[in-house]
Amino acid sequence: MELRSPGLPMEGVPALTGDNDEYESLPEGASPVIHMLAGAVAGVLEHTVMYPVDSVKTRMQSLQPDPNAKYKGVGEALKRMIRTEGLLTPLRGINVTMLGAGPAHALYFACYEKMKTSIGSMINHAGNSHVANGVAGSLATLLHDAVMNPAEVL
Repeated sequence: MELRSPGLPMEGVPALTGDNDEYESLPEGASPVIHMLAGAVAGVLEHTVMYPVDSVKTRMQSLQPDPNAKYKGVGEALKRMIRTEGLLTPLRGINVTMLGAGPAHALYFACYEKMKTSIGSMINHAGNSHVANGVAGSLATLLHDAVMNPAEVL
């Protein structure tokens, strides 16, 4: 599969093929432990960055916040939370989320990679299969959510 647009001048530009796409891949044959470590780090970083935004979103969605909490937007809500309740208020409760995010994302990455190759080899012996990727993603999401949902409820 060639990724060039027909009709465009492409002299001197090498053709890109789908077979050499290693953008979001670990080296072939990477162990499940490496996939788990990559998933855990990615999950912890994602939740660390997004947690303050999620705190503001939750505050803005609550039915009965403080009567004086009439926020005009996310930025204003974040500023007001910090000004009235303290700098670390948007991070309150992040420790429980981190305890769940590492294992949940580690299991997601490892399960996805294992299922993708296992199911893919059953469906299409030549390599990549969209069906295998979809089924693997669904199974990995179920496993991830089984770990992450209780952590978020806490």
